[in-house]
Amino acid sequence: MLEPDQNASYRSLPKKGQLAIRCLARLADPLAISSIQSYLFYQLRFFSPHATDAAIATQAGVLVGARTTAQVITGMLWGRLADSEIWGRKMVLFIGLGSCGISYIGYGFARSFPTALFWQVFAGLMSNNVAITRCIVAEFNPEKGYPFSLLHSPPPSPTAQLLGPLIGGLLSSNSGSVTSQSGFPYLFPNLLIAGLYLGVAVLVLFYMEETLESLQGAKTQFTERMVKRLRQQFSSTRTCEGENEDRSTEPLIPSANNDIPSQFTPLLPNPTPTPVRKLPFRRIWTPNVLFTILSHFIIVGHLGTFSNLWAIFLTTPVGPLPQGPLHFTGGLGMISRNVGFALSLAGGTSMLLQLTLYPILQERFGTLKIWRTALFVFPLVYVVAPYPSLLASSGKFKGQTVGVWLAMNAVLLLFTIGRTGVVPTTTLLINDCTPHPSVRGTIHAAATVLGHLSRSIFPVVALTVFGQGLRLGVVGLGFWCLAVLAVASCVASAWVREEDREDIGLEVEGS
Repeated sequence: MLEPDQNASYRSLPKKGQLAIRCLARLADPLAISSIQSYLFYQLRFFSPHATDAAIATQAGVLVGARTTAQVITGMLWGRLADSEIWGRKMVLFIGLGSCGISYIGYGFARSFPTALFWQVFAGLMSNNVAITRCIVAEFNPEKGYPFSLLHSPPPSPTAQLLGPLIGGLLSSNSGSVTSQSGFPYLFPNLLIAGLYLGVAVLVLFYMEETLESLQGAKTQFTERMVKRLRQQFSSTRTCEGENEDRSTEPLIPSANNDIPSQFTPLLPNPTPTPVRKLPFRRIWTPNVLFTILSHFIIVGHLGTFSNLWAIFLTTPVGPLPQGPLHFTGGLGMISRNVGFALSLAGGTSMLLQLTLYPILQERFGTLKIWRTALFVFPLVYVVAPYPSLLASSGKFKGQTVGVWLAMNAVLLLFTIGRTGVVPTTTLLINDCTPHPSVRGTIHAAATVLGHLSRSIFPVVALTVFGQGLRLGVVGLGFWCLAVLAVASCVASAWVREEDREDIGLEVEGS
Protein backbone atom coordinates (compact mmCIF):
# COMPACT_ATOMS: atom_id res chain seq x y z
CA MET A 1 0.00 0.00 0.00
CA LEU A 2 1.47 3.32 -1.05
CA GLU A 3 1.51 6.28 1.25
CA PRO A 4 0.28 9.62 -0.10
CA ASP A 5 3.80 10.99 -0.50
CA GLN A 6 5.13 7.99 -2.38
CA ASN A 7 5.39 7.93 -6.16
CA ALA A 8 2.90 5.57 -7.77
CA SER A 9 3.74 3.56 -10.86
CA TYR A 10 1.97 1.07 -13.07
CA ARG A 11 4.07 -1.72 -11.62
CA SER A 12 3.05 -0.83 -8.06
CA LEU A 13 -0.70 -1.11 -8.72
CA PRO A 14 -2.44 -3.87 -6.71
CA LYS A 15 -4.91 -6.42 -8.12
CA LYS A 16 -3.79 -6.09 -11.71
CA GLY A 17 -6.30 -8.75 -12.81
CA GLN A 18 -9.19 -6.67 -11.49
CA LEU A 19 -7.74 -3.58 -13.12
CA ALA A 20 -7.45 -5.42 -16.45
CA ILE A 21 -11.17 -6.27 -16.42
CA ARG A 22 -12.06 -2.66 -15.68
CA CYS A 23 -9.84 -1.40 -18.48
CA LEU A 24 -11.36 -3.84 -20.98
CA ALA A 25 -14.84 -2.71 -19.95
CA ARG A 26 -13.81 0.94 -20.34
CA LEU A 27 -12.22 0.18 -23.73
CA ALA A 28 -15.28 -1.40 -25.36
CA ASP A 29 -17.43 1.70 -26.03
CA PRO A 30 -14.79 3.97 -27.62
CA LEU A 31 -13.44 0.99 -29.59
CA ALA A 32 -16.88 0.36 -31.09
CA ILE A 33 -17.46 4.03 -31.90
CA SER A 34 -14.04 4.58 -33.51
CA SER A 35 -14.43 1.38 -35.53
CA ILE A 36 -17.65 2.63 -37.13
CA GLN A 37 -16.15 6.04 -37.97
CA SER A 38 -13.75 4.60 -40.54
CA TYR A 39 -16.49 3.18 -42.78
CA LEU A 40 -19.64 5.16 -41.81
CA PHE A 41 -19.79 7.20 -45.04
CA TYR A 42 -19.59 4.07 -47.21
CA GLN A 43 -22.06 2.16 -45.02
CA LEU A 44 -24.61 4.94 -45.46
CA ARG A 45 -23.88 4.90 -49.19
CA PHE A 46 -24.55 1.15 -49.07
CA PHE A 47 -27.93 1.85 -47.45
CA SER A 48 -28.84 4.61 -49.95
CA PRO A 49 -26.77 4.29 -53.17
CA HIS A 50 -28.39 7.33 -54.83
CA ALA A 51 -28.21 9.75 -51.88
CA THR A 52 -26.19 12.94 -52.24
CA ASP A 53 -23.07 13.60 -50.18
CA ALA A 54 -24.95 16.27 -48.24
CA ALA A 55 -27.79 13.84 -47.43
CA ILE A 56 -25.31 11.21 -46.27
CA ALA A 57 -23.62 13.77 -43.99
CA THR A 58 -26.99 14.54 -42.40
CA GLN A 59 -27.77 10.81 -41.96
CA ALA A 60 -24.36 10.36 -40.35
CA GLY A 61 -25.21 13.02 -37.79
CA VAL A 62 -28.51 11.32 -36.94
CA LEU A 63 -26.88 7.88 -36.61
CA VAL A 64 -24.04 9.20 -34.46
CA GLY A 65 -26.46 11.04 -32.19
CA ALA A 66 -28.96 8.17 -31.90
CA ARG A 67 -27.06 6.12 -29.33
CA THR A 68 -26.09 9.09 -27.18
CA THR A 69 -29.63 10.48 -27.28
CA ALA A 70 -30.92 7.17 -25.96
CA GLN A 71 -28.27 7.23 -23.22
CA VAL A 72 -29.49 10.66 -22.16
CA ILE A 73 -32.91 9.15 -21.49
CA THR A 74 -31.76 6.25 -19.30
CA GLY A 75 -28.28 7.33 -18.17
CA MET A 76 -29.28 8.74 -14.78
CA LEU A 77 -31.44 5.68 -14.12
CA TRP A 78 -28.44 3.37 -14.58
CA GLY A 79 -26.35 5.66 -12.38
CA ARG A 80 -28.89 5.52 -9.55
CA LEU A 81 -29.21 1.75 -9.91
CA ALA A 82 -25.42 1.46 -9.69
CA ASP A 83 -25.54 3.39 -6.40
CA SER A 84 -28.33 1.19 -5.00
CA GLU A 85 -27.69 -1.67 -2.60
CA ILE A 86 -29.70 -4.13 -4.71
CA TRP A 87 -28.14 -3.64 -8.15
CA GLY A 88 -24.65 -2.30 -7.48
CA ARG A 89 -21.91 -1.43 -9.98
CA LYS A 90 -21.26 -4.98 -11.14
CA MET A 91 -24.77 -5.93 -12.28
CA VAL A 92 -25.40 -2.61 -14.05
CA LEU A 93 -22.10 -2.92 -15.94
CA PHE A 94 -22.85 -6.55 -16.89
CA ILE A 95 -26.26 -5.62 -18.33
CA GLY A 96 -24.79 -2.71 -20.27
CA LEU A 97 -21.96 -4.73 -21.81
CA GLY A 98 -24.19 -7.67 -22.70
CA SER A 99 -26.80 -5.42 -24.31
CA CYS A 100 -24.18 -3.64 -26.40
CA GLY A 101 -22.82 -7.00 -27.58
CA ILE A 102 -26.27 -7.99 -28.83
CA SER A 103 -26.81 -4.60 -30.48
CA TYR A 104 -23.59 -4.78 -32.52
CA ILE A 105 -24.51 -8.20 -33.86
CA GLY A 106 -27.77 -6.67 -35.09
CA TYR A 107 -25.94 -3.59 -36.40
CA GLY A 108 -23.60 -5.76 -38.46
CA PHE A 109 -26.56 -7.44 -40.17
CA ALA A 110 -28.31 -4.13 -40.88
CA ARG A 111 -29.18 -3.50 -44.52
CA SER A 112 -31.05 -0.23 -44.13
CA PHE A 113 -30.68 3.05 -42.27
CA PRO A 114 -33.74 2.50 -39.98
CA THR A 115 -32.41 -0.91 -38.90
CA ALA A 116 -28.98 0.49 -38.07
CA LEU A 117 -30.66 3.35 -36.21
CA PHE A 118 -32.75 0.91 -34.13
CA TRP A 119 -29.72 -1.06 -32.93
CA GLN A 120 -27.83 2.09 -31.98
CA VAL A 121 -30.82 3.30 -29.96
CA PHE A 122 -31.11 -0.12 -28.27
CA ALA A 123 -27.45 0.02 -27.23
CA GLY A 124 -27.95 3.50 -25.82
CA LEU A 125 -31.06 2.71 -23.82
CA MET A 126 -29.57 -0.38 -22.20
CA SER A 127 -26.16 0.94 -21.15
CA ASN A 128 -24.18 3.70 -19.48
CA ASN A 129 -20.88 1.83 -19.47
CA VAL A 130 -18.51 4.80 -19.52
CA ALA A 131 -19.97 6.37 -16.36
CA ILE A 132 -20.06 3.08 -14.46
CA THR A 133 -16.50 2.07 -15.37
CA ARG A 134 -15.19 5.51 -14.45
CA CYS A 135 -16.89 5.19 -11.10
CA ILE A 136 -15.50 1.67 -10.57
CA VAL A 137 -11.97 2.74 -11.47
CA ALA A 138 -12.24 5.70 -9.09
CA GLU A 139 -13.18 3.27 -6.29
CA PHE A 140 -10.55 0.71 -7.22
CA ASN A 141 -8.07 2.16 -4.75
CA PRO A 142 -9.08 5.48 -3.16
CA GLU A 143 -5.71 6.15 -1.52
CA LYS A 144 -3.97 9.28 -2.74
CA GLY A 145 -0.93 7.17 -3.61
CA TYR A 146 -2.70 5.91 -6.74
CA PRO A 147 -3.70 8.80 -8.99
CA PHE A 148 -6.99 8.36 -10.81
CA SER A 149 -5.35 8.83 -14.21
CA LEU A 150 -2.84 6.09 -13.42
CA LEU A 151 -5.68 3.65 -12.93
CA HIS A 152 -6.70 4.16 -16.54
CA SER A 153 -3.71 2.15 -17.75
CA PRO A 154 -3.65 1.48 -20.62
CA PRO A 155 -5.51 4.68 -21.47
CA PRO A 156 -8.76 3.35 -22.93
CA SER A 157 -9.59 6.19 -25.29
CA PRO A 158 -6.19 6.37 -27.07
CA THR A 159 -6.08 2.57 -27.21
CA ALA A 160 -9.51 2.56 -28.84
CA GLN A 161 -8.41 5.25 -31.28
CA LEU A 162 -5.45 3.07 -32.21
CA LEU A 163 -7.27 -0.26 -32.64
CA GLY A 164 -10.84 0.75 -33.53
CA PRO A 165 -10.11 2.38 -36.91
CA LEU A 166 -7.92 -0.56 -37.89
CA ILE A 167 -10.72 -3.00 -37.06
CA GLY A 168 -13.27 -0.99 -39.02
CA GLY A 169 -10.99 -0.12 -41.92
CA LEU A 170 -9.42 -3.54 -42.50
CA LEU A 171 -12.39 -5.84 -41.80
CA SER A 172 -15.06 -3.87 -43.66
CA SER A 173 -15.43 -3.58 -47.42
CA ASN A 174 -12.90 -1.20 -48.98
CA SER A 175 -14.74 -0.90 -52.26
CA GLY A 176 -16.46 2.39 -52.95
CA SER A 177 -18.97 0.64 -55.25
CA VAL A 178 -20.61 -1.67 -52.70
CA THR A 179 -24.34 -2.02 -53.42
CA SER A 180 -27.31 -3.39 -51.54
CA GLN A 181 -26.79 -6.72 -53.34
CA SER A 182 -23.36 -7.21 -51.75
CA GLY A 183 -24.48 -9.18 -48.69
CA PHE A 184 -23.20 -7.81 -45.37
CA PRO A 185 -20.00 -5.87 -46.15
CA TYR A 186 -19.78 -4.39 -42.64
CA LEU A 187 -20.56 -7.52 -40.62
CA PHE A 188 -17.07 -8.71 -39.60
CA PRO A 189 -15.89 -5.62 -37.67
CA ASN A 190 -19.18 -5.58 -35.77
CA LEU A 191 -18.96 -9.28 -34.90
CA LEU A 192 -15.50 -8.68 -33.47
CA ILE A 193 -16.76 -5.73 -31.40
CA ALA A 194 -19.76 -7.79 -30.22
CA GLY A 195 -17.41 -10.61 -29.17
CA LEU A 196 -15.39 -8.15 -27.08
CA TYR A 197 -18.51 -6.81 -25.35
CA LEU A 198 -19.87 -10.27 -24.55
CA GLY A 199 -16.49 -11.61 -23.42
CA VAL A 200 -15.93 -8.69 -21.03
CA ALA A 201 -19.51 -9.07 -19.75
CA VAL A 202 -18.70 -12.66 -18.75
CA LEU A 203 -15.52 -11.53 -16.99
CA VAL A 204 -17.43 -8.84 -15.12
CA LEU A 205 -20.13 -11.26 -14.00
CA PHE A 206 -17.87 -14.05 -12.74
CA TYR A 207 -14.58 -12.40 -11.80
CA MET A 208 -14.97 -8.68 -11.11
CA GLU A 209 -15.25 -7.57 -7.50
CA GLU A 210 -18.08 -5.26 -6.43
CA THR A 211 -16.79 -1.76 -5.52
CA LEU A 212 -19.94 -0.25 -4.02
CA GLU A 213 -19.00 0.23 -0.37
CA SER A 214 -22.21 -1.21 1.08
CA LEU A 215 -21.88 -4.38 -1.03
CA GLN A 216 -18.17 -5.05 -0.65
CA GLY A 217 -17.66 -8.50 0.80
CA ALA A 218 -21.37 -9.33 0.48
CA LYS A 219 -22.03 -13.03 -0.13
CA THR A 220 -25.48 -12.51 -1.63
CA GLN A 221 -25.94 -12.29 -5.38
CA PHE A 222 -28.13 -9.84 -7.29
CA THR A 223 -31.06 -12.26 -7.59
CA GLU A 224 -30.97 -12.98 -3.84
CA ARG A 225 -30.95 -9.27 -3.02
CA MET A 226 -33.82 -8.62 -5.42
CA VAL A 227 -35.92 -11.47 -3.98
CA LYS A 228 -35.20 -10.28 -0.45
CA ARG A 229 -36.30 -6.74 -1.28
CA LEU A 230 -39.51 -8.00 -2.90
CA ARG A 231 -40.26 -10.10 0.17
CA GLN A 232 -39.68 -7.10 2.41
CA GLN A 233 -42.04 -4.99 0.32
CA PHE A 234 -44.66 -7.76 0.40
CA SER A 235 -44.32 -8.34 4.15
CA SER A 236 -44.52 -4.62 4.91
CA THR A 237 -47.73 -4.42 2.91
CA ARG A 238 -49.18 -7.39 4.78
CA THR A 239 -48.13 -5.83 8.08
CA CYS A 240 -49.89 -2.57 7.30
CA GLU A 241 -53.06 -4.39 6.25
CA GLY A 242 -53.20 -6.56 9.35
CA GLU A 243 -51.98 -4.05 11.90
CA ASN A 244 -55.40 -3.31 13.40
CA GLU A 245 -56.32 -6.99 13.54
CA ASP A 246 -53.05 -7.86 15.30
CA ARG A 247 -53.64 -5.18 17.92
CA SER A 248 -57.18 -6.36 18.62
CA THR A 249 -56.03 -9.89 19.35
CA GLU A 250 -53.26 -8.95 21.83
CA PRO A 251 -54.01 -10.18 25.38
CA LEU A 252 -54.63 -7.46 27.94
CA ILE A 253 -52.65 -9.42 30.54
CA PRO A 254 -49.41 -11.07 29.49
CA SER A 255 -49.24 -14.82 29.91
CA ALA A 256 -47.03 -16.37 32.50
CA ASN A 257 -44.62 -17.65 29.86
CA ASN A 258 -44.09 -14.20 28.45
CA ASP A 259 -44.17 -12.22 31.71
CA ILE A 260 -40.40 -11.89 32.13
CA PRO A 261 -39.21 -8.89 34.13
CA SER A 262 -37.20 -6.51 32.04
CA GLN A 263 -34.28 -6.60 34.48
CA PHE A 264 -33.80 -10.30 33.68
CA THR A 265 -33.92 -9.82 29.90
CA PRO A 266 -30.46 -10.57 28.45
CA LEU A 267 -28.70 -7.68 26.82
CA LEU A 268 -28.43 -8.72 23.17
CA PRO A 269 -26.62 -6.73 20.49
CA ASN A 270 -28.85 -4.68 18.23
CA PRO A 271 -29.40 -6.80 15.10
CA THR A 272 -30.29 -3.75 13.00
CA PRO A 273 -27.28 -2.77 10.86
CA THR A 274 -26.06 0.78 10.88
CA PRO A 275 -27.67 2.59 7.94
CA VAL A 276 -25.36 3.54 5.11
CA ARG A 277 -24.76 7.28 5.19
CA LYS A 278 -25.37 9.06 1.90
CA LEU A 279 -25.34 12.65 0.79
CA PRO A 280 -28.91 13.77 0.02
CA PHE A 281 -29.64 14.26 -3.67
CA ARG A 282 -30.38 17.97 -3.23
CA ARG A 283 -26.91 18.58 -1.74
CA ILE A 284 -24.99 16.92 -4.58
CA TRP A 285 -25.10 19.91 -6.91
CA THR A 286 -22.50 22.27 -5.47
CA PRO A 287 -21.40 25.24 -7.62
CA ASN A 288 -18.15 23.51 -8.54
CA VAL A 289 -20.00 20.36 -9.58
CA LEU A 290 -22.29 22.39 -11.84
CA PHE A 291 -19.47 24.38 -13.46
CA THR A 292 -17.34 21.26 -13.96
CA ILE A 293 -20.17 19.35 -15.60
CA LEU A 294 -21.08 22.34 -17.78
CA SER A 295 -17.51 22.55 -19.05
CA HIS A 296 -17.53 18.81 -19.62
CA PHE A 297 -20.73 19.20 -21.65
CA ILE A 298 -19.15 21.71 -24.04
CA ILE A 299 -15.79 19.94 -24.30
CA VAL A 300 -17.22 16.50 -24.99
CA GLY A 301 -19.52 18.12 -27.54
CA HIS A 302 -16.82 19.59 -29.74
CA LEU A 303 -14.32 16.73 -29.28
CA GLY A 304 -16.83 14.03 -30.22
CA THR A 305 -18.25 16.11 -33.05
CA PHE A 306 -14.84 16.74 -34.60
CA SER A 307 -13.98 13.02 -34.56
CA ASN A 308 -17.15 12.14 -36.49
CA LEU A 309 -16.99 15.18 -38.76
CA TRP A 310 -13.34 14.48 -39.58
CA ALA A 311 -14.07 10.84 -40.48
CA ILE A 312 -16.86 11.93 -42.87
CA PHE A 313 -14.60 14.65 -44.28
CA LEU A 314 -11.85 12.11 -45.06
CA THR A 315 -14.23 9.86 -47.02
CA THR A 316 -16.14 12.61 -48.86
CA PRO A 317 -15.18 12.67 -52.57
CA VAL A 318 -12.62 15.25 -53.68
CA GLY A 319 -14.24 18.48 -54.85
CA PRO A 320 -13.64 20.73 -57.86
CA LEU A 321 -10.92 23.33 -58.14
CA PRO A 322 -11.02 25.85 -55.27
CA GLN A 323 -12.36 29.34 -55.93
CA GLY A 324 -10.67 31.06 -53.01
CA PRO A 325 -9.23 30.62 -49.50
CA LEU A 326 -12.75 30.21 -48.04
CA HIS A 327 -14.81 29.06 -51.01
CA PHE A 328 -13.72 25.45 -51.62
CA THR A 329 -15.51 22.14 -51.18
CA GLY A 330 -15.09 18.35 -51.15
CA GLY A 331 -13.16 16.01 -48.87
CA LEU A 332 -10.12 13.78 -49.33
CA GLY A 333 -11.88 10.81 -50.96
CA MET A 334 -10.16 8.12 -48.89
CA ILE A 335 -11.30 4.50 -48.77
CA SER A 336 -12.07 2.87 -45.42
CA ARG A 337 -8.67 1.21 -45.12
CA ASN A 338 -6.78 4.49 -45.49
CA VAL A 339 -9.14 6.25 -43.09
CA GLY A 340 -8.46 3.48 -40.58
CA PHE A 341 -4.71 3.92 -40.91
CA ALA A 342 -4.95 7.71 -40.57
CA LEU A 343 -7.15 7.62 -37.47
CA SER A 344 -5.11 4.77 -35.96
CA LEU A 345 -1.92 6.79 -36.33
CA ALA A 346 -3.53 9.60 -34.36
CA GLY A 347 -4.62 7.10 -31.69
CA GLY A 348 -1.11 5.70 -31.37
CA THR A 349 0.32 9.19 -31.01
CA SER A 350 -2.27 9.99 -28.34
CA MET A 351 -1.38 6.86 -26.38
CA LEU A 352 2.32 7.67 -26.54
CA LEU A 353 1.78 11.22 -25.32
CA GLN A 354 -0.57 10.19 -22.52
CA LEU A 355 1.80 7.52 -21.21
CA THR A 356 5.00 9.60 -21.43
CA LEU A 357 4.50 13.35 -21.67
CA TYR A 358 1.22 13.83 -19.80
CA PRO A 359 2.36 12.43 -16.38
CA ILE A 360 5.42 14.71 -16.46
CA LEU A 361 3.38 17.79 -17.27
CA GLN A 362 0.75 16.97 -14.67
CA GLU A 363 3.34 16.58 -11.94
CA ARG A 364 4.99 19.87 -12.86
CA PHE A 365 2.03 22.14 -13.67
CA GLY A 366 -1.00 20.48 -12.07
CA THR A 367 -4.28 19.25 -13.48
CA LEU A 368 -6.15 22.55 -13.80
CA LYS A 369 -3.37 24.48 -15.53
CA ILE A 370 -2.79 21.76 -18.14
CA TRP A 371 -6.51 21.53 -18.76
CA ARG A 372 -7.05 25.25 -19.35
CA THR A 373 -3.94 25.58 -21.53
CA ALA A 374 -4.83 22.60 -23.73
CA LEU A 375 -8.33 23.95 -24.36
CA PHE A 376 -6.87 26.87 -26.34
CA VAL A 377 -5.44 24.45 -28.93
CA PHE A 378 -8.84 23.45 -30.32
CA PRO A 379 -10.00 26.76 -31.86
CA LEU A 380 -6.85 26.72 -33.99
CA VAL A 381 -7.37 23.05 -34.95
CA TYR A 382 -10.92 23.62 -36.15
CA VAL A 383 -10.02 26.71 -38.15
CA VAL A 384 -7.30 24.92 -40.19
CA ALA A 385 -8.99 21.46 -40.33
CA PRO A 386 -10.70 21.80 -43.78
CA TYR A 387 -7.62 23.13 -45.63
CA PRO A 388 -6.22 19.70 -46.65
CA SER A 389 -9.23 19.65 -48.98
CA LEU A 390 -7.87 22.78 -50.63
CA LEU A 391 -4.72 20.85 -51.49
CA ALA A 392 -6.56 17.71 -52.59
CA SER A 393 -8.82 19.56 -55.03
CA SER A 394 -6.18 21.89 -56.47
CA GLY A 395 -4.52 21.23 -59.79
CA LYS A 396 -1.11 20.73 -58.20
CA PHE A 397 -2.05 18.05 -55.65
CA LYS A 398 -4.16 15.22 -57.03
CA GLY A 399 -5.75 12.64 -54.71
CA GLN A 400 -3.91 11.48 -51.61
CA THR A 401 -0.50 12.97 -52.39
CA VAL A 402 2.30 13.44 -49.90
CA GLY A 403 1.29 17.06 -49.41
CA VAL A 404 -2.29 16.11 -48.54
CA TRP A 405 -1.17 13.42 -46.11
CA LEU A 406 1.27 15.80 -44.42
CA ALA A 407 -1.41 18.46 -44.03
CA MET A 408 -3.94 15.92 -42.75
CA ASN A 409 -1.52 14.50 -40.18
CA ALA A 410 -0.51 17.98 -39.04
CA VAL A 411 -4.16 18.70 -38.17
CA LEU A 412 -4.49 15.34 -36.40
CA LEU A 413 -1.27 15.87 -34.44
CA LEU A 414 -2.41 19.27 -33.22
CA PHE A 415 -5.80 17.85 -32.24
CA THR A 416 -4.14 14.90 -30.48
CA ILE A 417 -1.89 17.19 -28.44
CA GLY A 418 -4.87 19.19 -27.23
CA ARG A 419 -6.94 16.09 -26.59
CA THR A 420 -4.17 14.48 -24.54
CA GLY A 421 -4.14 17.47 -22.22
CA VAL A 422 -7.92 17.73 -21.90
CA VAL A 423 -9.51 14.26 -21.75
CA PRO A 424 -7.72 12.73 -18.71
CA THR A 425 -7.79 16.02 -16.81
CA THR A 426 -11.52 16.43 -17.40
CA THR A 427 -12.07 12.95 -15.96
CA LEU A 428 -9.92 13.85 -12.95
CA LEU A 429 -11.81 17.09 -12.34
CA ILE A 430 -15.19 15.33 -12.53
CA ASN A 431 -14.03 12.71 -10.03
CA ASP A 432 -12.51 15.32 -7.69
CA CYS A 433 -15.57 17.57 -7.68
CA THR A 434 -17.68 14.73 -6.21
CA PRO A 435 -18.77 16.08 -2.79
CA HIS A 436 -19.06 12.64 -1.15
CA PRO A 437 -18.14 9.05 -2.15
CA SER A 438 -21.72 7.88 -1.62
CA VAL A 439 -22.85 9.81 -4.71
CA ARG A 440 -19.88 9.15 -6.98
CA GLY A 441 -21.96 6.96 -9.28
CA THR A 442 -24.58 9.69 -9.59
CA ILE A 443 -21.97 12.38 -10.37
CA HIS A 444 -20.28 10.30 -13.06
CA ALA A 445 -23.66 9.31 -14.48
CA ALA A 446 -24.79 12.95 -14.60
CA ALA A 447 -21.56 14.01 -16.32
CA THR A 448 -21.81 11.16 -18.79
CA VAL A 449 -25.48 11.84 -19.51
CA LEU A 450 -24.70 15.48 -20.29
CA GLY A 451 -21.77 14.34 -22.40
CA HIS A 452 -24.14 12.05 -24.30
CA LEU A 453 -26.56 14.96 -24.68
CA SER A 454 -23.85 17.09 -26.25
CA ARG A 455 -22.89 14.19 -28.53
CA SER A 456 -26.55 13.94 -29.49
CA ILE A 457 -26.97 17.62 -30.36
CA PHE A 458 -23.68 18.91 -31.74
CA PRO A 459 -22.83 16.14 -34.27
CA VAL A 460 -26.30 16.35 -35.81
CA VAL A 461 -26.05 20.13 -36.11
CA ALA A 462 -22.41 20.16 -37.28
CA LEU A 463 -22.85 17.41 -39.87
CA THR A 464 -26.00 19.08 -41.17
CA VAL A 465 -24.08 22.36 -41.47
CA PHE A 466 -21.25 20.42 -43.13
CA GLY A 467 -23.75 19.06 -45.67
CA GLN A 468 -25.04 22.56 -46.34
CA GLY A 469 -21.45 23.71 -46.75
CA LEU A 470 -20.94 21.05 -49.42
CA ARG A 471 -23.97 22.43 -51.28
CA LEU A 472 -22.74 26.02 -50.95
CA GLY A 473 -19.15 25.18 -51.86
CA VAL A 474 -17.78 26.03 -48.39
CA VAL A 475 -16.71 22.71 -46.87
CA GLY A 476 -15.13 24.41 -43.85
CA LEU A 477 -18.47 25.72 -42.55
CA GLY A 478 -19.01 22.81 -40.13
CA PHE A 479 -15.45 23.00 -38.76
CA TRP A 480 -15.61 26.75 -38.22
CA CYS A 481 -18.81 26.40 -36.23
CA LEU A 482 -16.90 23.99 -33.99
CA ALA A 483 -14.22 26.65 -33.48
CA VAL A 484 -16.88 28.91 -31.91
CA LEU A 485 -17.87 26.08 -29.57
CA ALA A 486 -14.21 25.51 -28.64
CA VAL A 487 -13.90 29.18 -27.65
CA ALA A 488 -16.97 28.76 -25.42
CA SER A 489 -15.28 25.84 -23.63
CA CYS A 490 -12.26 28.05 -22.91
CA VAL A 491 -14.54 30.66 -21.33
CA ALA A 492 -16.48 28.10 -19.26
CA SER A 493 -13.27 26.61 -17.82
CA ALA A 494 -12.54 29.84 -15.91
CA TRP A 495 -15.15 28.95 -13.25
CA VAL A 496 -13.86 25.44 -12.54
CA ARG A 497 -11.55 24.77 -9.61
CA GLU A 498 -9.89 21.79 -8.02
CA GLU A 499 -12.03 20.78 -5.05
CA ASP A 500 -10.69 21.05 -1.51
CA ARG A 501 -12.38 18.43 0.63
CA GLU A 502 -11.84 20.46 3.81
CA ASP A 503 -14.09 23.30 2.67
CA ILE A 504 -17.14 21.10 2.10
CA GLY A 505 -19.47 20.90 5.08
CA LEU A 506 -21.07 17.50 4.64
CA GLU A 507 -24.39 16.76 6.29
CA VAL A 508 -25.14 13.19 5.38
CA GLU A 509 -28.32 11.37 6.20
CA GLY A 510 -29.18 7.71 6.55
CA SER A 511 -30.33 6.02 3.38
